Amino acid sequence: MLLRWIRPIRFLVEGIAAADTPRQLALGLALGMVIGLVPKGNLTAIALSMLLLAVRVNLATGLLGAGLFSWVNGWTDPLAHRVGYALLTHEPLGPLFAWFFALPIVPWTALNNTVVFGSLLLGIWLFWPVYHLGHLGFERLQPRVAAVLERSRIGNLLAGAELAARWRA
Repeated sequence: MLLRWIRPIRFLVEGIAAADTPRQLALGLALGMVIGLVPKGNLTAIALSMLLLAVRVNLATGLLGAGLFSWVNGWTDPLAHRVGYALLTHEPLGPLFAWFFALPIVPWTALNNTVVFGSLLLGIWLFWPVYHLGHLGFERLQPRVAAVLERSRIGNLLAGAELAARWRA
């Protein structure tokens, strides 16, 4: 039972302290942010989640970003609705959207929903700032966290060194 709670923390600590570059950590966080902002239950969220699993980014920071920004999603919905509504009702884009939404698989993406479309646009718009800030933060944070975890008992426990030693004994 306790292992269920320790495993995600362990993945995050291993991801920060491991050989993953700050670039991979920041890309995982930024992609997780986009996933977290988009409402779930549609093909858009599934495609973004599959993208997170398919590209070489840190999965732990991606899942952490998705979880954190899913929590923030409720507060961004009014802004996402306004952005999505403004673009979906923009008259010069009407024929393009009519053609796009007539395609067979597109209705499953729910991009005709103002909140889904606005959240996706908001996530794309915020991708670079979140990546850039995450990269700066992980560049400074990663060596310090790795050094502290190598010296601490909790770091060894999370990394599984003590569990492996007990298993061999």
